[in-house]
Amino acid sequence: MVVSSAVRLIFAAFGLAACVVASYGGQIAGVVLGADGAPLSRAWVMTCNGRIVQSGADGAFVIADLPNGGYALKAVFPGMADALLARLAVTSDVPVTCRLQMTPDDTAVVSGRITDAVTGKSLAAWFEARSGSAPIRWFDVAGQPYGGRTDVPAGVWHQSNRRFWTSGTFAFSAAPGRLHLTVRADGYAPATVERDVPAGRQESLAIVLEPLFDPAAAGWHKGDFHAHGVHGERLYDVNIPMIAFMLRAENYRWFYLSSEFNNDGVPVDAASAAAGESGSDLLLFLNSEYPKTAGGHVGSVGIGPPAKPRPYSRYANIEVIKADIVEQGGAAVPVHPLYGHMRSRELPFMLLGAPELICGFDFYTSWSAASEKTWALFLNKGYRLCRTATSDAAFDLGRTPGTMGATFIRPAGGQLNRDSIVEAFQKGRTTISWNGVLLLFSVDGSDCGTVFPSGEAARNAVVTLHDTPGKKRIITVTRNGAAFKRIPVTVPESGVSEMRFDFSEREKAWYSAACSEDGQSGTVVAASSPFYFGDWSTPSPVLARVTVRVFDAATQAPLDAEISLCDMRQTDKVFCTQAGAVCVEARVFHRLRARLAGYEDAESGVLGAPAIRAFIGALSGEDLQAWETYEQAKRLLQTVEISALRRNAEKLPENQAYGSEPDA
Repeated sequence: MVVSSAVRLIFAAFGLAACVVASYGGQIAGVVLGADGAPLSRAWVMTCNGRIVQSGADGAFVIADLPNGGYALKAVFPGMADALLARLAVTSDVPVTCRLQMTPDDTAVVSGRITDAVTGKSLAAWFEARSGSAPIRWFDVAGQPYGGRTDVPAGVWHQSNRRFWTSGTFAFSAAPGRLHLTVRADGYAPATVERDVPAGRQESLAIVLEPLFDPAAAGWHKGDFHAHGVHGERLYDVNIPMIAFMLRAENYRWFYLSSEFNNDGVPVDAASAAAGESGSDLLLFLNSEYPKTAGGHVGSVGIGPPAKPRPYSRYANIEVIKADIVEQGGAAVPVHPLYGHMRSRELPFMLLGAPELICGFDFYTSWSAASEKTWALFLNKGYRLCRTATSDAAFDLGRTPGTMGATFIRPAGGQLNRDSIVEAFQKGRTTISWNGVLLLFSVDGSDCGTVFPSGEAARNAVVTLHDTPGKKRIITVTRNGAAFKRIPVTVPESGVSEMRFDFSEREKAWYSAACSEDGQSGTVVAASSPFYFGDWSTPSPVLARVTVRVFDAATQAPLDAEISLCDMRQTDKVFCTQAGAVCVEARVFHRLRARLAGYEDAESGVLGAPAIRAFIGALSGEDLQAWETYEQAKRLLQTVEISALRRNAEKLPENQAYGSEPDA
């Protein structure tokens, strides 16, 4: 590989201080030359965000309408080693010119186009290819083979990603020998190509994929709300244009990107960049895995990143969910609630004390029996929770979302937008998927999340599996978490299997469907959110009985103070202590503020009580799966003790409020 230098018409350094708003006015122009300086005609030239052109008879090329950002540029040509330019800073007011000079090699080039067998239109897709034993990989902004680093220190998170993405037209260099390539696109039968590739030659492939199903045409849209542009490992240089290219190839229709959003060195307004990449085929939003604390991590839809995150443990997760997610028009789901150090330790108090604020249960990157059991436990206690699956993608370490879980939603009225995504989560119109499998479950023509009256009425259920032809699967319909029907399926050539049955439900119950691999019933590859029968009103929240004691920190004398029961936005009630104490009823997201003339205010959240904090901190993943843990949490809420030690304001250092922690 030859790395050339770039000549810019106007100097553009990566250290620009000013913020550049995303635009489509960027351009890279240049020429591809051989080792002798002669122009190379019909060389393939591509950017790391999937734009690809061929050079003209004079070796010249232009790639226009690029969003602002950093780019790598690669040229491939038969009999030549790849030429690569890395970290080109492209902005709308700074066109880039460059020269790609290539040197002889015995490399072959494989190029082609992927099309729909019915329409003939180009398809965004991804494939895995091997040239001999070596994988063919995409490349990042720094020009590195994406997912191919071998120098990652032990203990650093890295994913050896072998995918190669395309918007339809592709080209790559390959070592002479046997080529194996398998192309995949959601909703299409995969196609495999094997052939011998001679040295110094160009092989052209016309790959036609047979359509099986279109989830969006049926009203279901694939998405994710727990993914990171830049997680922090920074093994690869990425940005929003590159990420959006990958998402389209993996058939995402809506996507929330959290954390930092690029590490390519070119300052852009991330929100504008995401909006610029959005279109009729992809809605790209920004959010934050927030709150993300020792009490658990929370994913959200409908809101952007917080301007100023609230510090933990001064504010419990449930307080933040109420104030910064739900009251801002979003929906909240604790992500990976049972998983390792990231488990949702506040979950018992969220579920019992504020069930209206939590709309789903996340099955994370792969299904597990523990997650299924815990989710079913909550439903059997009367709580309505949709299923979600998330990828925890992290593009800067090689982890793209298509290798993990996805959540399909069906928006009301078929209109996909920010509000309709939130509403679908709240109503439970979700189904979860791994590896592109789609399982749809309807009752009397209604979508999952619907509540029916129980009784003698006959119901018609339809379970539809969209999957790769030839796959052997087991469809299991559960009632209240127990198997109700179990149906073996071999997916036909059409890629669609449909199962119908009639039933009636006389009691309060819920039904769901799941698809697993035949012979490996523990490996679930798709599952629907539930239907409900009977009275499924949200259970009444468990109220906390809080005893507030106020006394002088120096003398220990009890103080009669004003106690405000409030959340982070308003005061709900005001009480007064008598002989230094008062007992009040509160929600788990409430705060209690003590105020007395001559003393500094003191404040604590209900979940900030010492006994509750200790209980939350000690919870294991196994504890969160046992209902006895939730009963213990309920008992703790009946005997909450909060002591407001008060110091005379005159004795406090300047700007210090006793009982409060500094903002993080």
